[in-house]
Amino acid sequence: MPPPTYGFTAKLIHANGLDPKAFLGWVFWPGMRFNAPDKWWGDFGPRDFPHEGIDVCLYRHRSGEVRRLGPDTLIPAVFSGRVRALFTDYLGQAVVVEHENPPGSGTGIAVYAHTRPRDDLRPGVLVEAGEVIAAIADTGRSKARILPHLHFSFAQPSPDIAYDNFIWNRMRDPGQVSLLNPQRLIDGPFEVVDSCMPPPLV
Repeated sequence: MPPPTYGFTAKLIHANGLDPKAFLGWVFWPGMRFNAPDKWWGDFGPRDFPHEGIDVCLYRHRSGEVRRLGPDTLIPAVFSGRVRALFTDYLGQAVVVEHENPPGSGTGIAVYAHTRPRDDLRPGVLVEAGEVIAAIADTGRSKARILPHLHFSFAQPSPDIAYDNFIWNRMRDPGQVSLLNPQRLIDGPFEVVDSCMPPPLV
């Protein structure tokens, strides 16, 4: 039986008016994937902690080129759910959405980070699957000179999780969340580039 698909890639393509026939699949550089020990920017050295999610940024165009999502790329919710928290992260803001019942996943929380949330988004707001909740933040002024990207984490929360003052470090606390590999939730074809060269900047 093939793995389930969740439509995130198709929803992102639709929300941004991209040509679905021109999109051949996501491209992940070393360091962009879940639990990656090293960075994909700056000195490409070790991270302080293994990567808590995946970084969605690059894709293969039908021309064969690797292209990138730009700032202001609209981000749809993977599943329907309720916004539980918003907080400032290293490169923008993060939106935490609790999903009642992602298919095959049980109750979970998704973290959409390094974004600019929709102006009317607040804790308690209900969102539908595919609804635009944020845009990718402009990271051009960051000291690391990192490309704009969506950091996406998915986790199963503990029964007593506290969303008040939810911050990045909460994702590293196994007493609060159990991080899962979110790759299958992004869906769509993808390739992993085995390269020590930096991702393209154009």
